[in-house]
Amino acid sequence: MNETVLLAIAGVVSALFALTAVALVLLWRRQKRLTQEYRFLRSQLQRSSDDVAGLCAAAIAVDKRLSESESHLNRMLEVVNAPQLQREALAAAVEEEPQGGYALAIEKIRRGAGLDELVKSCGLTRDEAVLLMRLHGRH
Repeated sequence: MNETVLLAIAGVVSALFALTAVALVLLWRRQKRLTQEYRFLRSQLQRSSDDVAGLCAAAIAVDKRLSESESHLNRMLEVVNAPQLQREALAAAVEEEPQGGYALAIEKIRRGAGLDELVKSCGLTRDEAVLLMRLHGRH
């Protein structure tokens, strides 16, 4: 009878060991999957954070461009309200101002311009250029 009890105990211990081993394998696989999901979500969060930083930089640049456009419009108003001789001189000065902005940058992106070229030739911040490239061209 001692043998039967010992065999029963050994069987129960073996079954518990097997269940523990299966549980450990399942937990290990679950942990591995969660680690992969965490890395993916972390990279998505970083990308979103970069996009927000780009949008903030773009908002600052837009504010600057709006201010420049306002002063440009004020100079044009001066041209309209100025006497004829002054009007011609002011109009020539207004026409010499550089044009550009996002439309020019988007056109350059579609033609394959690089990040550094956009920053230099279009007067964009690096974050703006990255954001525009993500939205309108290469990623």
